[in-house]
Amino acid sequence: MGVRREVLQVVSGWQAVELVLKCLLLGVWQLAQMAVKRLWKGHRRKALRNSHVEVTVDSSIGRHCYIKIMGVKYHYIETGPKTGHKVLVLPDAPETVNLWGPNWCYMVKQLADTDHHVITLDLRGTGASEGGSRSHLSPPRAVDELAMLMSALGVSEHSPATVIGFGIGGMLTWYLAHCHGALVRRMVVVGAPHPNLYWQFPPAPFCKGALHFIQWPHFPERWLAESGDGDGDGSRCTRARDWVGALHYVRGAAWWRVRTGALVAAPALLVGGEGGAPELVRSAQHCAAPPRLRLVPHARPDDPQLPRVLADFLTPVENFPPAEKEPVRGGLVGRMLSRGRELTARLALPAQA
Repeated sequence: MGVRREVLQVVSGWQAVELVLKCLLLGVWQLAQMAVKRLWKGHRRKALRNSHVEVTVDSSIGRHCYIKIMGVKYHYIETGPKTGHKVLVLPDAPETVNLWGPNWCYMVKQLADTDHHVITLDLRGTGASEGGSRSHLSPPRAVDELAMLMSALGVSEHSPATVIGFGIGGMLTWYLAHCHGALVRRMVVVGAPHPNLYWQFPPAPFCKGALHFIQWPHFPERWLAESGDGDGDGSRCTRARDWVGALHYVRGAAWWRVRTGALVAAPALLVGGEGGAPELVRSAQHCAAPPRLRLVPHARPDDPQLPRVLADFLTPVENFPPAEKEPVRGGLVGRMLSRGRELTARLALPAQA
């Protein structure tokens, strides 16, 4: 099962040369800032040298399982009946304590109780899954492995799965829906704009202001580890190796684009944090049918509003009356205005707004 090469296109030509030059120049500037910071806060760096947090998962959440795909060992946790509808959860990277907080555990239990088979995967280089090099975690290889993993777990064109992705896992969800759309029944992307918006809207909070520097080897991992709290979203990864998998996914995505005009066919729910309306609206342009757009205070698994938003989307469509569509005006301008109204109508503000 290979990636559809006509969908993913590698960055080449002058665009690639420009990217390399920016990475070199901005990387040197970032290294200079790091050197000054290390001299100024050397005592703090020494205190954190041997500090780290091992993220563990309560076995009551589900069954811990391992599977080998294309020679790579993946760890995942399955919850609910194996005969139920498959739900693949792709968490953010690096793994954070937010994933198994009370809110998300409640959501997983609700899905399991409604005949869903929830599979929560550790991305490569996180949790108990094997790591890999930059090339192994580039979009084509990563999507190939995910598609084969889904097939091994019983997902097929006749029995597609719902895919829920957070952060970097959400970025992979976009790639998966583009390249192997027949395996995706529905998709939920939380806190991850479309990959073609990579530079305008970074795929993870820790990327902001440092995307070009992240292309460097070795140093970005040390920079994030020494910052202590990473992206400030609740993770406490203070070892450089905890960031390798996450950064390799981000590094690979910088060199690949989804072909212009390629659209995701699966019904989609796009969830963003406060202030994320622009990236949601622009991401929606890459969906064949207008997706549902929702804003929550924090686009993370521990957001208290997220379970309600997901439950509303995952409820069987047949329980909802069909929506009446406004007649589309003739002409290009009329179609563009109609499309804009559909997207605006689907963009919900936070409950407290």
